[in-house]
Amino acid sequence: MAQRLFPHIYPLSPPHRTRSPNRPMRILALGLPRSGTDSLRTALATLGYNPIWHGFEMPLSRPTESALWVPLLRAKARGDNQPGKSMNWDVILGDCEVVMDMPPGVFAEELLDFYPDAKVILNRRRNMDSWHRSLGEAADMVLGSWFLWMLSWFDAELFWWYWSAVLWMGIMGKGVSFEKYGKEWGVEYYERLERKMWREGKLYLDWVVQDGWEPLCDFLGTEVPNEEFPWKNKAGDEFQKNADKAVEKMVRRSLMRIGLIMAVVVAVVASWLWGLKGLRT
Repeated sequence: MAQRLFPHIYPLSPPHRTRSPNRPMRILALGLPRSGTDSLRTALATLGYNPIWHGFEMPLSRPTESALWVPLLRAKARGDNQPGKSMNWDVILGDCEVVMDMPPGVFAEELLDFYPDAKVILNRRRNMDSWHRSLGEAADMVLGSWFLWMLSWFDAELFWWYWSAVLWMGIMGKGVSFEKYGKEWGVEYYERLERKMWREGKLYLDWVVQDGWEPLCDFLGTEVPNEEFPWKNKAGDEFQKNADKAVEKMVRRSLMRIGLIMAVVVAVVASWLWGLKGLRT
């Protein structure tokens, strides 16, 4: 019942996009977060792909779109795949040439079906234990914060962004715990996508960030740039810093609203106490 009320309590107006015939979806980079996505995003931008959908874009330049993702993620968490299968993904992704990171990764199979002509990069970490530890630590810093949970109830953009992240992390933890089941889910995720593409005869690039430019450019049919591959370079770090600043902006709005509410409550209580004092005298 409460979930039906949330769109009215926290109203946002995300854009419903359409895709131009001149801008097809060109690449689905379906590797999981913390699998070189920042470096890959910077590399693809250097090669001329634009716009690129990355999870950091949600708070940075697409803050209203979490409201579109949350119902889809809730359905996925319930085990109902139909919303994803019947979804017109261009409504959310219609302006993008590249998609990567979360929450789109939760719907990787649906995206493969919807964009059959897109090239697929399956970026990964060589060591899944390292991947599991890295993503778990990053998620704990944000989603493990009761303070951020509290603040999410006082700003619409922060509310939908926060709960979209909670949902896709919950899915990766099989609805129980990412710490307990996240590695298992990640291994199964790659195996499931590989089986699907093998069955369908779909070519894809199996890539780790240490591979650098050569296999990436060879797969995409582009020349290798005359510059160093962006190994956690300043551009990637700046991208994350800007996304963090966007979240901080949401947090500041929440704090301002909490302060305003407290000021109103204090004023009402003070007025009530003053009225009681007047009655007694």
